[in-house]
Amino acid sequence: MPNHSPIHTGEKRFKCDICSKTFAWKCRLVKHNLVHTGEKQFKCDICSKTFALKSNLVIHNLIHTGEKRFKCDICSKTFAWKSHLVTHNLIHTGEKQFKCDICSKKFTLKSNLVRHNLIHTGEKRFKCDICSKTFAEKSNLVRHNLIHTGEKQFKCDICSRTFSLKSHLVSHNLIHTGEKRFECDICSKTFAVKSSLVKHNRIHTGEKPFKCDICSRRFSQKSALVSHNLIHTGEKRFECDICSKTFALKSSLVKHNRIHTGEKPFKCDICSKLFAQKSDLVKHNRIHTGEKQFKCDICSKRFTLRSNLVRHNLIHTREKQFKCDICSRRFSQKSALVSHNLIHTGEKQFKCDICSKSFTLRSNLVRHNLIHTGEKQF
Repeated sequence: MPNHSPIHTGEKRFKCDICSKTFAWKCRLVKHNLVHTGEKQFKCDICSKTFALKSNLVIHNLIHTGEKRFKCDICSKTFAWKSHLVTHNLIHTGEKQFKCDICSKKFTLKSNLVRHNLIHTGEKRFKCDICSKTFAEKSNLVRHNLIHTGEKQFKCDICSRTFSLKSHLVSHNLIHTGEKRFECDICSKTFAVKSSLVKHNRIHTGEKPFKCDICSRRFSQKSALVSHNLIHTGEKRFECDICSKTFALKSSLVKHNRIHTGEKPFKCDICSKLFAQKSDLVKHNRIHTGEKQFKCDICSKRFTLRSNLVRHNLIHTREKQFKCDICSRRFSQKSALVSHNLIHTGEKQFKCDICSKSFTLRSNLVRHNLIHTGEKQF
C-alpha cells in the first residue's frame, strides 16, 4: 500500500540531484537518471541498437516483428504502439488542443505546433553538409539530401516510375486511379493532390508569394521562380542533339525537340487540331469557348490572346518600333513591315483565280475580287 498511495496524494518525494525533477516512485527516478548518464544497457538482438530502458527495447522490437496490436475502433487501422493509436484517434475527433500564441492557429499534435513556431522564429538549425542549405525541420533536410544522393527507393507498381519520397509516390498513384477529390470552391475544377488545388487557387486570388531576390519579380509557383532565376545566371545545360541549341530548362529542350520530330501530342477535343505545345492548345480552345480574358485598360476592348492585346495597345501609344531598312518607314506591327517589304522586292504572291492578275498584298486581292463579284460594300 505505501507504494500505491502517491497516486492519490500526488506526493513526489524522490528528487533528481542533477535537474531537480521529482518522482513518486524510486524506480522512476532510477530510470530517469539514465538520461543523465547516457547508459544504454538494453540491446536489440537484430539491429544492435541500444536503449536506456527495457520498455523502449520492447517497443522497438515491434519494428522487426511487424506486430500491430492496437486497433482503431472507427476505421480499423492498426498500430504497433498505443501512443500512435491515441494520436491517430485525434483525426476522427478533430480535436486541436495546441494553439499558437502568435497567430492562434491550432494543431492536433504538440509536435506540429513546435514545428509551426519555427515559421515565426525563422530558426533553421538543420544544415546540409554538401551545399550548406539550412532547414527548420530535420525531415526537410532528410528529403533535401535525396537531391544529392539521387536515391529513389519508392517505386510505382503500375508503371515502375521511382520517387525519392513516399508522398510523391502516393500523389503519383492518383494518376492511375483518376481520383480527384480536391475541388476549387470558385470554378469547381478538381485536383488529385491538395497542393495542386493550393497552386490553382492563386489564379483566382492573384497571390504571388515567391519573389526573385535580384529583380523583385514575383511568381505564383516556386518552380516558376526557379526557372526565372536561370535568366540571371545564364546557365543553359540542356543541349539539343540535332542542332546543338542549348536551353536553361529540360522542359524547354523537350518542347524544342518537337520542331525536329514534328510531334504534336496535344489534340483539341472539339476540332481535333493538333499542337506541339500544351499552351498553344489552351490558346486555341478560346476560339471555341469565345473567352476573351485580356482587356485593354484604355478602350476596354477584349482579346483572346495576350499578344493581340499587346499589338492593340500600340494603337493608343502610337509606338512604331518596326522600321523598314530601305525607306525608313516605321510600323507598329511586324506583320505590317513584312507586307510593306514586298513593295521593295516586287514580289506578288497573291493571284486572282479568275483573271490570274497577281498582287503584292492579300488585301489588294480581296478588293480586286469585288470587280468580278460586282459587290459594292460601301
